Amino acid sequence: MTSYSVLPNGPRTTVIATWSGEYCDQSAKVTTLDDRVDAQRLSAMMTGLSESGWDAAAFLDSHSALEDAISRLVAQLRQPQETISPVPVNLVDGCRHRTEPSHTDLERLLSSEAPEVFQALSRTQRLTIADELAADAAARAEALRMLPYGHDPDAASRVWQICEVGRSTRAGEDGPLPEGAASWITRAWGREQSPARRWGCREQLVRIEQLVAACIASGGRADAEHDPLQAHLVFGDPRGDQAARVFYVQPEQKRRGEWADDPFAPMVVKEHVDGSGMRTLGTAPATDSDGFAKLLGEWTRAVPYLRATDTFVDPASFD
Repeated sequence: MTSYSVLPNGPRTTVIATWSGEYCDQSAKVTTLDDRVDAQRLSAMMTGLSESGWDAAAFLDSHSALEDAISRLVAQLRQPQETISPVPVNLVDGCRHRTEPSHTDLERLLSSEAPEVFQALSRTQRLTIADELAADAAARAEALRMLPYGHDPDAASRVWQICEVGRSTRAGEDGPLPEGAASWITRAWGREQSPARRWGCREQLVRIEQLVAACIASGGRADAEHDPLQAHLVFGDPRGDQAARVFYVQPEQKRRGEWADDPFAPMVVKEHVDGSGMRTLGTAPATDSDGFAKLLGEWTRAVPYLRATDTFVDPASFD
């Protein structure tokens, strides 16, 4: 998630973009404004757009609608008209994450603050800002195309910041899934430096969150737990004639309180059987919806796992 800062430059103030690279942070000049307060406000607003956008690209099912809205904002900035209009987010049916903080923050910025801030910019400044917003969005799209194949980007790419806690707004630092997913990665796998490996962690977290949602949508009870990291799924009423069935889905993990192992390893599906303890039903890669349906039942498809922009890649095919 790109953060934007200000640098005094004589009587004017320069706005600078900064993002994480492989070996060090990378920076680039964006534009220069006459008024320092205006530059600070522009920097803060663009930071909010970027950090929420990167978090949404990694973890929210509404991210494609948000990216579409950002692209329409960019198109406005490139047009010669003076007025910058609010940009609505056109959601498709079935988006579960429209109330998540990164989604609502982006909606607010696009509908009010961004048009107001950009309205005061000159034609040249608007074109420069449009190029910067487009470059940030292009890096997010690149991440979604590249990382499922297990490949890391070039050392200076903005993709190195995917699935990390926001540098400025701290997006993803705490909360349940998917709100706090970036911090869940650190708690379960430690400080993964590789974007491709963080994406593997992300795929397992998204599967846990999706199974919890599918279980609840199918009449069960469920929760995502972080120590050990797992989906805890319960079907049936223990007060009824039929005992509840209790399932656990978790990454490969040594034992409670320890970090998980390989983020590309298959996930383990277990059932708790009264009087017998835990029984392993099998394993499935996080992205394998057919595998989870075979192990747990068709109810696992009640909520989709893959988004339209996601790619299914079997980790066994990695070099």
